[in-house]
Amino acid sequence: MKKYLFIIIGSSILMACGGNGSMEDGVIDEIVDNELTPERAEKAQMVFQTIPSPLETASIFQEAGAEYNTDITNPVENVSNYSTNAQKALNFGVYGADLSYANIFDQSQESMFYMNCTKKMSDGLGITSAFDAATMERIEENINNRDSLLTIINDAFWIADAHLKENGQDHLSALIIAGGWIEGLYLGTKSLNLETAPNNNLMQRIADQKYSLNNLMELLITYNNPDVIALEQKMKVLQSVFDKIEEKTTETTVSNTGGISTIEGGNTLVYEASIITEITKEIDKIRNEIIE
Repeated sequence: MKKYLFIIIGSSILMACGGNGSMEDGVIDEIVDNELTPERAEKAQMVFQTIPSPLETASIFQEAGAEYNTDITNPVENVSNYSTNAQKALNFGVYGADLSYANIFDQSQESMFYMNCTKKMSDGLGITSAFDAATMERIEENINNRDSLLTIINDAFWIADAHLKENGQDHLSALIIAGGWIEGLYLGTKSLNLETAPNNNLMQRIADQKYSLNNLMELLITYNNPDVIALEQKMKVLQSVFDKIEEKTTETTVSNTGGISTIEGGNTLVYEASIITEITKEIDKIRNEIIE
């Protein structure tokens, strides 16, 4: 699927750069703003490679000790509240993260609820190929087979991503990526218990999102689209909090004890629990504005 997506990116670059000299400049500018430019394609590939998908984010936080909580996902009844393409794209990402979250924790019934929400968002965006009848049938047949279901979900999301890029709606793809990342981080922070029993592994995983956020912001700033710009401005506040997390570099050493080699050193993120608390508050604010 990644190879397929890169082919789509490449063809979209050619389409965007080719242009039509007979068109008015304003029209050309508008098309370029909604399609892949070479700079944007480079950022998109970087984001694609470095930002965890909703599925990967759910796995990261589960491995760090997060527990499933049905009260923190976007309520299924909200699915009819989103009318604009920007709202649908953002909540496509949100519901996709909720779907992956439920699936990772083997919540079959919840998975189907969020699968239907995700399908409604994709249909609203005209991406029927992502969750067509055949895909939905495969999902129902594999609802109790987590590994197979995860593969189907992942494939559907990359099909949706490629479809939007191919049809000059690249900014909506960026919003889907952002929505999924935001919801994934939100779910992770909601699993923390900073006041009584903070989970150090989970805090470390949240701090690690500093790198993926920087790459996401690099992608968002390439768009001259009002919806993307509005989100990017909100995300700047969150990024300023993540910037308080310091990166400490120590010399890499290799030791050998009992025939076992151990590599120590490299880059380490240094932060206080208070910074994680700030991140929790900011992502809570951004996420709740998206799902309203």
